[in-house]
Amino acid sequence: WTRTPRRDVHMRARVLLLLLAVAHCHQLTPSVRPFGRVAPVRVRLSPLAIASDAESTAFEARREAAVASGLDEDATSLGSVVRREGELVVLEPPVGCEPADGSLVAFADGGVGAVLFCRVGLAFATQLSGPAAVLGEAASRGAGNLTLPLPAPDEAWAGEMSVRSLLATAGRGGGGGAVFEERVPQARRVPIGKPLHTGVTAVDALAPIGRGQSMLLLAPETLPSASGSAALASRMLSGAAQFAPEVKRVVVTTAEGAEAAQRSEWGDGSRLLVAESDAELVVAAQAACSMAQRAGGDALVVVDDLAPLLRLWRAAVRVGEELGRVVRPEEEGSMLRGFYSCLTERAHRRLGGESVTLLLLQPSPSVRASGAAASDAFALGDFEAAGFSQRALGRLRALEAKGIALTPPVLEKLGIPAPGSGHPRADGGRAAGAHVEELTSLVDGHIELSEPLAAAGRSPPIDPTQSLTRIGVGSTKLRPTASSAAMRAVTRALRLELASAADPVACEPAQRIRADACISVLQQPDTTPVSLGEQVALLSAATDGLLDEAVHTRDAAATDQLLRDLLAAVSAAAPELLPKVSRSGELTEAQAAELRGHTREFLAREEGQTG
Repeated sequence: WTRTPRRDVHMRARVLLLLLAVAHCHQLTPSVRPFGRVAPVRVRLSPLAIASDAESTAFEARREAAVASGLDEDATSLGSVVRREGELVVLEPPVGCEPADGSLVAFADGGVGAVLFCRVGLAFATQLSGPAAVLGEAASRGAGNLTLPLPAPDEAWAGEMSVRSLLATAGRGGGGGAVFEERVPQARRVPIGKPLHTGVTAVDALAPIGRGQSMLLLAPETLPSASGSAALASRMLSGAAQFAPEVKRVVVTTAEGAEAAQRSEWGDGSRLLVAESDAELVVAAQAACSMAQRAGGDALVVVDDLAPLLRLWRAAVRVGEELGRVVRPEEEGSMLRGFYSCLTERAHRRLGGESVTLLLLQPSPSVRASGAAASDAFALGDFEAAGFSQRALGRLRALEAKGIALTPPVLEKLGIPAPGSGHPRADGGRAAGAHVEELTSLVDGHIELSEPLAAAGRSPPIDPTQSLTRIGVGSTKLRPTASSAAMRAVTRALRLELASAADPVACEPAQRIRADACISVLQQPDTTPVSLGEQVALLSAATDGLLDEAVHTRDAAATDQLLRDLLAAVSAAAPELLPKVSRSGELTEAQAAELRGHTREFLAREEGQTG
């Protein structure tokens, strides 16, 4: 540099500053992951991460106070208790010394806690034992991170464990496994390439789950229990237990959910972690993933309700606002993604083939009004007062002009939420569904259950337009996949057939008939899991158009019986055909031709009998 002209020195300095700025921005934005997934980077509080002048000033004031008190980045101090919010004990650690999730906390009066998460420079912990922490009480880092006496990998894979009982020994040298383990690095991950067969045809065909994938199951809490997310998750667990018994199952649930699990077909051979509070559920979800990761082989972790995580986060937001830690909406979204990603990123497939698959159940907004807002019919003014979009108001004005009452069933057919529902597309605003959007952006796929489809008798009421798997989408060289080759062979046109019939105006009668045949195959009121071979047989008949006329001339009950008889006829004509497809996951051209031949023969006999 001493021999370089001054102008070049200035230019190099500018380039160096630009590179430093790019490097810093890279730390604050999501990084693209291989295999079609995105890993959000958790943002820690720093001067550059705070946008507002007020926040920057507050940050510098806290930094100066820390320096004046003699604290440095290596100090064990976690500051003091600045707020109690329900189960949360809020700490304000020195600037730059935010603890990692799962860090043990030692309170001055002898209590022990554990950090659940951090936000805007505050650490949100839960107390595990000892005297209740009080405002102003000093806190310091405990010895290590939270561990629980989790069962060893070689122990019997069954039984129910109370998280509260496990936490009673935490921080007391009880040993066991780490709860908040580091996520598996990219260098140790491999593409997802093996499906987890659930036995639910609509799931396996429209939103298949690969081993090592994260899947979000969205459903309004207003759905009947038999059509809700818990019922569908139970069916998927039953299918996994029957068709993939080598996959270890861990379920995080409540005491009520544990009782239902014990009565289910999949309860035997599953480990249940029972949480009795919101904070316990956070710990249980992480402990379940750690338990599954330590087990080796393939494991499935089901968290039957993510609502407690959202309640804790909203409590943290309230505390932050009360303490002057206000952030912009876009920053809030980034922080929320970081919060959820600590769980969603636990799903993975490792070198050697081991995997942890996540199924997360999340309540979604209802399209129906509740409480005093519920009504048998609404007026146009109700929608105008609620701030509905002009597009929705235009459709509603057209209906009103034709004398059509704006009843809940009519609104559901149009896909318009009712006033008073609190739905993001209604009077709830975008913020009402922000957490669902952030979660959906993090997971590898999502399944959405629909109230209108449930009311129409669909079982399970999976919305094909809102349910998908992202594994393999946009990939070229790695070609990861969440479904079998046989399933892909018979579902290439399935989503297109269903989408074509979704538009009642542009839909041709033949398209409507073909879509009805496809829907009849996806309809599965019987909760018994269906094998891959049987699914392939039915989907092949539907997408090839062989069922068009037969389904069109029958009602739902007769169609259900027809499909049962079809499977029986194929099995009788070729006893090894469907089992071989199930075992191999492949459907050769010869097998597909044989399957079509048996299907045509059966339908011809049926037509002759009915004719």
